[in-house]
Amino acid sequence: MDSLKDVVLRKLFHAHLIHTELVDGDVRGAVTFPPWIMQEARDAWMRNARDDVHVSRDHKEVASILGELGAPHEVERLTDDGYFSADVYMSGAGVALEVDGPSHFIKVSIGGKGAEPGAASRTSTRTVRTELRDMFLKKRHEAVVIVPWFEWNELSGNEAKKQYVAEKLRGAGVNVPASA
Repeated sequence: MDSLKDVVLRKLFHAHLIHTELVDGDVRGAVTFPPWIMQEARDAWMRNARDDVHVSRDHKEVASILGELGAPHEVERLTDDGYFSADVYMSGAGVALEVDGPSHFIKVSIGGKGAEPGAASRTSTRTVRTELRDMFLKKRHEAVVIVPWFEWNELSGNEAKKQYVAEKLRGAGVNVPASA
């Protein structure tokens, strides 16, 4: 179990990454911390990126399909700076592929006042944490491909899943043979 200190240090480093990599304008450099604190925060962040890894059944299945497509890949590969782990990384293409389960989404009801009764629908929206992860991954890779669990679970059979992955990769500019 993580210590409270590690959790706080990781949050500090995450805020630092957001501030230094994603915030534009004059606010950069306005916030500084003692170097020793930032070193501890960075170390806690990197330990978590390295050690807090879970490879789901869907990750394994997507990786297997990449193998069938002849696409070289690694499962749970750290970015070059060690700050993030991509679910699946295709080094030859510079593509990070994320297999996002239910924890990466929230359910949102659309409708409300003035809507016809029963007209409200539910949709899945990505969490802010997931959006941030993808922004950071996009800074480190040529492309980021997302495989949402609800799309993956609708596919039946290996051939449909292979076509789905091939189309996702083509959309990211990866050369996948037409026969796939």
